[in-house]
Parts: sequence; C-alpha cells; structure tokens
Amino acid sequence: MKKLGKLRRGLAGALLCLLAAAVGIAAVGAGDLLESRYALRTDLSFNHITTETDATRAVLRALEKNVHAYSVASEGNELNDLCALLDRYQAATPRFTWSRERLSRNPLLLQWASDDLSDSAVTTDCLILRCEETGRTRVLTWDDYLGYGYNPESGVYEFTGLTYEKSLTEAILYVSSDTLPRLQLLRGHGELTDGEIAALSQKLRSANYELTPVNLKSGDTLAADAPLMILSPTMDVTEEELSQLLAFAQSGGSLFVTVDFTDPDELPNLYAFYRLYGVAPLPGVVVADSADRTAYYTNVAELTPQMNATAVTETLVAGQANFIIMAPARALDVVGADNNALIQEIVLQSDASAYRRTAEEGSIDLSRHADDPAGPFVLAVLSDRGFDGGLRSRAFFIGNSGMFLSDQIYNMTYSGEMLLQVLQHLQGQAPIELDILARDAARPVLDARGSLLPVLLLILPPLLIALLAAAVLLPRRYL
Repeated sequence: MKKLGKLRRGLAGALLCLLAAAVGIAAVGAGDLLESRYALRTDLSFNHITTETDATRAVLRALEKNVHAYSVASEGNELNDLCALLDRYQAATPRFTWSRERLSRNPLLLQWASDDLSDSAVTTDCLILRCEETGRTRVLTWDDYLGYGYNPESGVYEFTGLTYEKSLTEAILYVSSDTLPRLQLLRGHGELTDGEIAALSQKLRSANYELTPVNLKSGDTLAADAPLMILSPTMDVTEEELSQLLAFAQSGGSLFVTVDFTDPDELPNLYAFYRLYGVAPLPGVVVADSADRTAYYTNVAELTPQMNATAVTETLVAGQANFIIMAPARALDVVGADNNALIQEIVLQSDASAYRRTAEEGSIDLSRHADDPAGPFVLAVLSDRGFDGGLRSRAFFIGNSGMFLSDQIYNMTYSGEMLLQVLQHLQGQAPIELDILARDAARPVLDARGSLLPVLLLILPPLLIALLAAAVLLPRRYL
C-alpha cells in the first residue's frame, strides 16, 4: 500500500509538473501572440528604433486602404528591429498587416512584386508592401534603411543612422494614396536611356513620384498638370512635336531640362523652344582654374558651382545644403526677353575665373587659351513664362545631367535635395516625404546616470530570487 501511495504521489507530482509546464508554454505562447498583435513590449533600446513617432501614428490613423507587408528574409538574416516595428504598425491599425515569407516557399511574390521588368529590388532579403485597392507595390531593401548626412567638420557625406520608420511610413503612403505626383519623360529623340537614368528613377520613386514615358511620335499626348522632363536629347523634335510642346507650355505645363556638353550644338526646333524661356545652350565645356574653389579636388572639369538663393534653392542655401558637383558642365546663355512676360533666376553659376573650352577636331584640350570666353557662366536657370490668358509655364534648365544619375553623387552632395525642391516648385505639390529623423546606429558612450532603469531591471530578477531563497532556507536552519 505504501508503494502504491508513493506511486500515486509520484504520478500526481509528475502530472502537476506537466500541467505547470503546459501552463507556462501556453502563457508564453499567449504572450507572444498578444505581443505580436498589440505590440506590448517596451522599447528600451538606446535609439528607440522600434518606437513610432507622431508622424507615423497620424498616417496609420488616417489609413483607409488595406496594406500588407511581406517580410522576405533568408534564414538567419531577419531584421529583428524592423520586425518589432512592423508589429507596432500592425497593432496601431487593422488596415496594416504583415507576414514572414521565403521566396523559396512563395516564388509567386517575385512575379507581381516588381514595379517593372527591370526592377531587381525583389531579393531573398527585402520588404514588399502591397495595396490591392490601388494595385501599387513598393519594395524596400537594406539600402532604403540607411540615412546619410553632411558632416561640416569632415566636409563629406557620411552614414548618420537607420531610417526604418521613415522608409516604411513613406512606402505605406505611396502604395495607399489615391493619386501621386506625376512626371512625364520625353522619349524618341536620343534622350538618356532607362539604364542611364536608373538612379534618377529610383530617387523619384523613393520620393513617391510616378514617372510616365511620353513618345509624341507614337501618338502620346502631354498632360499640362505633370512636369515634362527632357533629359539631354541628341535629336531634334519635328515641327508637329514642336507645336505640341508649345501647346503644352501655353496650357501651363512645366519643364525640367538637362543639357550636356556632348549634346549637339544645333537642334533648331528644340532650341527655339528653349529660347521661349530665354535660355540657349552654349557650345563647349566650362573649365575651372586648378587653383579655383569651383574645382573639386583640383579637377578642373569637376565644378562645385555657387548656389544662389532662388525660389527653388532658398531653403537649401539657408541651411548650407548647397554643395553640388557638376562634372562636366555646359554653360547656358540667358538671352532674356523683349517683354515683361518672362521672369528668370540664376540658380547655379561658375566662378569668374572659369573659362569655356570647345571641341577641336573631336577632342577637347582643357588648358586655357587666350581666346576662351571667361566666366562667370550660368549653369542652371529657372524661368517663369507668361502667356495670353494669364497662364504661366515654369522651366528649369541645367547644364549637366550626371549630377542626377549616380547614387554616389546623391550621397556626397545635395543634388537629390535640389532635384526634389525643383520638382516641387514646378508642380506646386510637395512629394511624399515625411520629417522623420534617422535613428542612431552607433551606441553612445555608456553613461551611468542615464542607465539607471536598465540596470535596475537587470539586477531585480536575481535579487528577487535571492530573497525568495532566503525566505525558504532561513526557517530550515532550525529544523
């Protein structure tokens, strides 16, 4: 009987242990479920990287369409901070949901997630946001989470922090918005190719612009409510196309125009259209004196032009965000107008010591010649042209396209900021860009005064265990 009693007590104890383990597992599972659904975990990280700002909360509260995020990550490469932030977004609104995916298990993601056939952003490690109501998709990769800023002490752009929240919230706005600021891209005249403008296109997509190619020869038409980008064409427009461009301008359409020193000196119809805005490209390349401050690291063909405070650059100049590299640069002749219908502002200009060299038998000798025209030269100009009926057309001309075609240039200079400022002025509508600061990636020096709470949380559990052990063991000393 005693053995039977011991067996029963042993079984009861084992069952209690199993029950306690089951309850513990269920509690942990329920806690994980509640955490993923309601984001209850307190963010004690030094940079609060998993805590959303008021700007994000406002966006999520106003979200009217369902957005789903697919977190695609290979084994061991999950971004835990990003996943925690996604949990908080999901807890804030039922309109946003997310799931973990593997391309190997769900290869269909690759078929519909890309914005176009040339988009290679969908990889084994990315975040895909999709809104079925609008049919839009945005793909975020590691590059989208890196913030850069200008360090005045070192004089260079450098990594400043992580932009999980900014990139994620702007992507939600992009895929869920009913309408987006739209740009038109002129095609059919030997303009810069899609491959050449890949970095520019990505920059515009990151600012949530829609870029629509327009080929007038194929019967496409121009919409006056979307600025037209004319990127360094090498062939002239026809008379019929010129008429369409004139009608576009007279309807209040705006222009963003780049001209390179390698572009033809004679494009009669197109350059006649440019002269409507008081601008004409000058032949040759602008060269800086090797001792002049407008040369970047003494490379005379790489200018760092002066940025003037204009309607599109006033905030940049005020914030000393005026460092630009133009390599190489073509000068623009500001021919003016014979009436008061044209208003012009010089945006960028070279130093007075610069000179202009033209090609000689297919090559350019950059050394200064006695008959070379001297600076300063206009390198970018903003024109505002009025037409009968009170409509006005804005146009931005710049003598270099390369400053918008390289991620490296975007990271080193303020070309990207100037680009968005110009487009905002031309369209009269700000791009979707939120004022959310990057979170520091480097942990600051440990300061005991600011670490009291984490230290207490670390020592509290073992202290409680020690107290409980003392409460149990001390009475047994006298048994």
